[in-house]
Parts: sequence; structure tokens; C-alpha cells
Amino acid sequence: MKKLILSLVFVLLAFGLNAQSNVIKTNPLGLAFGSFNATYERVFGTTSSLLVRGQYMYKLLGVDVSLAGAGLGYRYYFTHAKKPVPAGFYINPQLAFSFGKVNDDTEGNYSASTIGFGAELGYQWVWESGFVLDLGIGPMYTIAKGGDSESSIDGIMPSATLAIGYAF
Repeated sequence: MKKLILSLVFVLLAFGLNAQSNVIKTNPLGLAFGSFNATYERVFGTTSSLLVRGQYMYKLLGVDVSLAGAGLGYRYYFTHAKKPVPAGFYINPQLAFSFGKVNDDTEGNYSASTIGFGAELGYQWVWESGFVLDLGIGPMYTIAKGGDSESSIDGIMPSATLAIGYAF
């Protein structure tokens, strides 16, 4: 039994698991604008984390849509010397894509897809209770394709994060 406990402690220390190395969060305001998203953040090391996002959009600027998407991000925390990661100021390079159907009254139903890459600067608060508030903003270069002619639109758009969640 003693060997089992020591082995478990060793494994936990080897993988760097601490009290708050995982964060699950979502943007509650997104629901009001036709979007649901969830983000999982996993801390690795003492300065950074990896984010995986999932999103489903059912309305976009008043148009009925059915778009599913995913994203990946890497965060480097500038304040890691003063605050334990995942709290503090960060830079977040990211990549995102989505695909699905659009039901437009003028053009009818058509498939659409987007891909984007960019970066955000932000700050994440983590309280002792585990409550998390994440705010960030930055540019995102996005390419969108869709419509009968498979027309494409591209350009730099704003990217913003407003999320609440739980760290464990």
C-alpha cells in the first residue's frame, strides 16, 4: 500500500499536476447572439498552457446558420513569476475553423466554411474558489467561403474573449 501511494505521488509530481492546472470556461453572452462555445485549458510547465475550443453557432447577424467549429491556442503568461499559471497577463496565438450550412432568405441554403489565425492579449483571473474570468482582444485574419459561387471573403477581423469558468 505504501508503494502504491508513493508511486501515485511520483506520477502526479512528474506530470506537473497542481491544484489548478485545468480550466473549463464558456462565454455566457454568446448565447444571446446565437453562439455556444466551450474551452478547455491545460497548463503545462510554469509559463504556458494549451487551449482547445469547440463552438456551435445557430444565428449570425440575424441569419439562421448551423456552423460547428474548433480552435487551438497556446498561451504564454507574462506574469508567471508573480502569479501561478493560469492567472495573469498572456499572449495567445490561435487557429480556428468552422464549417456548416447557412439558411439565407435571399440566397437560400448553402454550405460555408471559415479558417482564421491570429493572436490575443488578455488577462485571466483565477480565484481561490476556482472561479475564472478571462478577458482578451486581438486581430484574427479570417478566410470565409460560401454561397452558390463559392465566393470567398478574407481580411483582418477583431477577436475577443469574454469567458467565465472553473479551474481545478
